[in-house]
Amino acid sequence: MIAEAIAAALPTAGWALTAGVLGRKLYDARRDPLSGLWTRAPWMRRTDRLIRRGQATHVLMLDLDGFKPVNDTFGHPAGDRVLRATGARLADFVAQHGGRRTVCSRLGGDEFVATLTISDDVQAFTDALARELAQPVPWPGGPLSVTASIGAVDIAGLKKPSASAVLKAADDAMYAVKHARGGQGHRAPRRGTTAHPGTEASLPTPEGVSR
Repeated sequence: MIAEAIAAALPTAGWALTAGVLGRKLYDARRDPLSGLWTRAPWMRRTDRLIRRGQATHVLMLDLDGFKPVNDTFGHPAGDRVLRATGARLADFVAQHGGRRTVCSRLGGDEFVATLTISDDVQAFTDALARELAQPVPWPGGPLSVTASIGAVDIAGLKKPSASAVLKAADDAMYAVKHARGGQGHRAPRRGTTAHPGTEASLPTPEGVSR
C-alpha cells in the first residue's frame, strides 16, 4: 500500500516541481536581472491596474546624470554597481514614502520609472528622492557619484490616463528637466506634468582624466 501510494504521488510531485521551476523562470523573465526591478511590460500592466482602481496618483521617471562618465572612467562593472544601487534606493524610498501600492521598473539603460501615491508636496518628494539617489556609491578608486533628472506626472491631470499615456508624459517632464539643466533647450512638459530637477551631477575625476 505504501509503495502504491508513493507511486501514485510521484507524477503529482513531478508536475508540482515542473510548475515551480516554470513559475520561477517566468518570474525571473519579468524582472530586470541587474536591478531586480520589474521590466517594462509588467510595470505597464500593474500601472494600468492601479490607474483603473484609482490606487496611484503620480508616476515618476528618472534618468541618471553623470552615468556615462562613470562607465568611461571606472568601467562597466562600476556602471552596473550604480544601476543596482539606484534600483535598490528607488524601490526602498518608494516603498517607504509612496503609499500602500507601488511599482518600480528599470526601463533600460539608466532610465527608471515608479508608480506611486504622493499625498503631500510633489516637489519635496522628488527633492528628497534626488538626495537619496545622489548618495555616493562605494567603489575601489571611487566613490561613484551620479544624480538624477526626475520628471513627475499627476495621473489625474491627463485626459485619458493609461500606463502608456502617463509614461509618455513622465518622459516629457524628465527630458524637460534634463535639457534645462544641460543648456540644450527646454521641452515643455505635457498637460498634467510637473518637472522637478534633482541636484547637479558630481563625478570625481582621477588625475589625468578630463571630464
